[in-house]
Amino acid sequence: MTTAADIAAFVADVTYDDLSAAVADATERRLFDALAVAHVASDVAGAAADVAAGEGGDACACWAASTRAGPAAAALHNAARVRGSAAADAFLAPDGPSHPSEAVPAVVAAAEAADVDGETLVAALAATYEVHGELAWHVPVREHGWRPAIHTLVAAAAGAARARSLDAAATRDAVSLAVANGASFGAGPDETDHDLAGPLAARAGVTAASLAAAGVAGPADPFVGHPVLGVLADGAGDADGAAADDGVDEAREGAACEFGEDTDSIEAHAEEDGFALDPACERVHDVAARRVRGPFAVQAAVAAAADLGARVALDPDAVERVTVRTFDSLTLPAPANDPTPDTVTDAARSLPYSVAAALVSGPTDLADILGDEAVRRLAATVAVEEAPGLTAQFEAGLLPAVVDVERDDGSVHHAEVGAYPGHPTQPMDWATLEAKAGRLLPPERVEALRAACQHADEATRVADVLAALEASAERDL
Repeated sequence: MTTAADIAAFVADVTYDDLSAAVADATERRLFDALAVAHVASDVAGAAADVAAGEGGDACACWAASTRAGPAAAALHNAARVRGSAAADAFLAPDGPSHPSEAVPAVVAAAEAADVDGETLVAALAATYEVHGELAWHVPVREHGWRPAIHTLVAAAAGAARARSLDAAATRDAVSLAVANGASFGAGPDETDHDLAGPLAARAGVTAASLAAAGVAGPADPFVGHPVLGVLADGAGDADGAAADDGVDEAREGAACEFGEDTDSIEAHAEEDGFALDPACERVHDVAARRVRGPFAVQAAVAAAADLGARVALDPDAVERVTVRTFDSLTLPAPANDPTPDTVTDAARSLPYSVAAALVSGPTDLADILGDEAVRRLAATVAVEEAPGLTAQFEAGLLPAVVDVERDDGSVHHAEVGAYPGHPTQPMDWATLEAKAGRLLPPERVEALRAACQHADEATRVADVLAALEASAERDL
């Protein structure tokens, strides 16, 4: 049986010294990615900015903006920017994607308001990814008609409490208050790129941590009877990894999915000993990052197309047909098939247009080629087919795609990927993330932001890390 107290005891006990160099580095890369994608403009981000401005406060930075706000309003604003970007990371769990990057703004806001150092921030973020990842794999939501914002709610409250260095009892109160007072978070229809459930959950997590810090007690265990979290309280699987003294070694071994070593790891992990929080916080290695803006179902095809375009000089007017073989997206939001999108958002969602753009320009800023007639003509030749073999690979944890380009001289050029750069088997390194950020920010801003995040653990104050955001120019991806 896992309770709010079990999660709290784990989170409160995580320290920077518990983290390996690889985990700390991966966590700092997740911070860099979240701060970078927050510079993508969207309608939901604009609405959140208006809310933050109306609520006032100046304790925390509003990312990609020249304003400041209180911790809760900043968490909402920043999480809405991350969510609205359609470029942030996710855990690709069997039940469908869950979005830990939406909890990052909650942790950062709590850490900034508490004026803690960089090691505390990194430890809190690592613990947040660990909690969120275990929830993603062991607390299915969509089968109950819920969205994964409930994962964000618990992880954000726990992470914000850790950022404030609350003890286990106060952290339990934070988690309990968040769950008890956000009982309907995540309930509702399927999520979209502009879904505000996750950002609202991030805000609620910050508020719950603040209330707990002020001495407000939460209910004993709101997991009991909860329509989704009740699976933990009811003892589905062995959930003693976080609390049992003799379970630490097993928890360390079973926490990460180890995608790179076992392509059956998603199904295998679901059959392990259940919810088990790893003191080393290695769940962060299981995150899938998006290389380009758009659904995860687009990422692999774009990677294959970019690879082919880099190897073969293609004249769009000499292409007879482009065939994209991909997987049945099943639990992933499906891409669109519009070859002539009118907006950057629609272009990012369009598999034919994204593939055509990648064939011509590689991973590119779609805003720069939106409406390009050559790309549109090429996109009109794209045919998308579902291949059962690729669906089997997807179900085993990969994101495969095959792209064939047939030219008018009869030649056929081929590219395929089993996992794109950004999939857990091929995590995006600093250079790849910097290239992605370069499509969002001026070069000098990217360099400064990377340096700040790559050495976040060395910062005396979290505010010093966020100083790199100042004067960032906002532009579309």
